[in-house]
Amino acid sequence: MSWRGRRAGAGRKPGGKSRRRVSLPPALAHRQMVEELPLDVLVAAMRDETPIEQRLAAAKAAAPYFHAKVSSGPPKASFEMTDGELEIAISREKEHALRTNR
Repeated sequence: MSWRGRRAGAGRKPGGKSRRRVSLPPALAHRQMVEELPLDVLVAAMRDETPIEQRLAAAKAAAPYFHAKVSSGPPKASFEMTDGELEIAISREKEHALRTNR
């Protein structure tokens, strides 16, 4: 008996669905089980009429989820950038030149 090659009846049946496609995505399933996520609580505390110290602490904790960190590394050379990155860099340089009246 040989185990090589194509066998009759082997493999996925036509029209079959995988479990992952049938079930909800994990984030959506979690969202349905939990009424509020921790980020929702932080944003609500930030916008509430609580003392300023608590609002600032909530804003500081929520900030990384809304704003990316600025890179601390050296800037890329123009030959290392993709076309999109190069266009953005050029437009930023032009905007900076206009603001500083160079």
